[in-house]
Amino acid sequence: MSLIHIASVLLFLQRFSIINSQNVIPEVTIQVLNPKGIKVFLPENAENLPITSFLFDGLLYKENATISPSNVDRAIWGFGAKVKTGGWLFQDPLVEIKVNQRIFYHIFVSTGHGEVGQPNGDGIANFTLPGYTNSNRLYIVNSLVDPSAPSPDCRKTVTKVRGKRVCSGETIFEDNFDTFREDFWQIAHYIPIDHPEHPFVSYQRLQSNPTVVVENGNLRISPKLQQDLFQRQNKSILSGTLDLTSGCTELRTCSMSSIGVDIVPPVVSGRVTSARFAFTYGKIYVRAKLPQGDWIYPEILLEPLSKKYGSLNYASGVLKVAMARGNTDVNNERYSNNWLIGGPILNSRCRNALEFYHKKIEGDQFWGDEFHEYSLTWSPDEIVLEVDGEEWGRYTPGATGLRSWLPASCRGDWFELLNNGGIMAPFDDHFYITLGVAVGGIVEFADGLSTGDQIPKPWRNRGRKAGFSFWQDKENWYPTWSTPDLLVDYVKVVAL
Repeated sequence: MSLIHIASVLLFLQRFSIINSQNVIPEVTIQVLNPKGIKVFLPENAENLPITSFLFDGLLYKENATISPSNVDRAIWGFGAKVKTGGWLFQDPLVEIKVNQRIFYHIFVSTGHGEVGQPNGDGIANFTLPGYTNSNRLYIVNSLVDPSAPSPDCRKTVTKVRGKRVCSGETIFEDNFDTFREDFWQIAHYIPIDHPEHPFVSYQRLQSNPTVVVENGNLRISPKLQQDLFQRQNKSILSGTLDLTSGCTELRTCSMSSIGVDIVPPVVSGRVTSARFAFTYGKIYVRAKLPQGDWIYPEILLEPLSKKYGSLNYASGVLKVAMARGNTDVNNERYSNNWLIGGPILNSRCRNALEFYHKKIEGDQFWGDEFHEYSLTWSPDEIVLEVDGEEWGRYTPGATGLRSWLPASCRGDWFELLNNGGIMAPFDDHFYITLGVAVGGIVEFADGLSTGDQIPKPWRNRGRKAGFSFWQDKENWYPTWSTPDLLVDYVKVVAL
């Protein structure tokens, strides 16, 4: 230090405004490395003190020596750094410590910022710092730890990440969308024929006027009309063929032709998945502005990677982080944009088997008016939904799990596979992140709805020509698509 001179560690501590407290400061974890190095981890304080710094002050004694000034080998002291998993970590990578040596130490945590006093006669300024210290502790080195072993700041977690070891509190995935990360996301390019909600869309990666783009620090996913793309090729949505074979991301559903009322999906949309990242248990945060426009809805999902409980109709489950349908004016408020929905979903046939959580926004606002932070905490015991830090839904399967009370009408061939999982089955597998925009479909909008202008929903969910009827009503729904894009500011996943 230049202006502040510290003659010794003890003198340094004497300058602090110290309160001795055994209960305020948590116990540290000490890890001595082989052949050199020491790490000292101070976890987050249970008293929620505003800790601004952490000082470890220790004396290393000679091997098998008694505690006396003449047996001191060297001092080990210094400030720790704040770590991303929570807490503080002091490290000295060069000190060599042997088994049976002893470390006599105490720690100091500051709870404010220091002040430099007037210099004394020797020109040395006093430095005061408010905080707490504990009484002296003795640590006997019983073993040395391999440097490749988990650091003491790596607390045990129930979170699992494919191909990686993680620590509690660690951010295991994060994208702020400063640019589009090809190593993070795969843009979907296929026709979702076997999608359980059967939306009236194809997901396409377009080179011109793309459906997926990063701009102004946001991921933007935009639905478009297939007919506008067909017109460039002198084709019609009523008789043309949609061929996505080149670059198709789902081999089963790459091409489709319009035959009669069975037309190709009338809407082109975007969808991205975290193709290289999947996890089990954790907390996901998504700050997003939801789309608005008749019959539009966002996809902010966690979807199963291996589908070990079944591959069709969401038999392996899906977790909806948040969804609000785009209609701003409809005759049933739960189908409008002021009604937030989320939670665990089994499949289109059983979607009401689990409680479907919902939250209405206050006043005359809609969820798509502004950005909100949506989060879902997924643990081995429960699933918790939050928006802007406020809890609004909690799913707890109980000690016997989902299979014990699932209605018989919802059980399929996959049901017996649930016996292979825990109480959270089928929500105990590796899941990946999905972001997208869908339109229409045969699940999300009940029959009998009408818009604020008393225009009835143009298709029937069980009707053979649902997509065709939707397209025929374009003059009514398309003008409402003033803000049809899903905007995502960031996505972050934190280990529990």
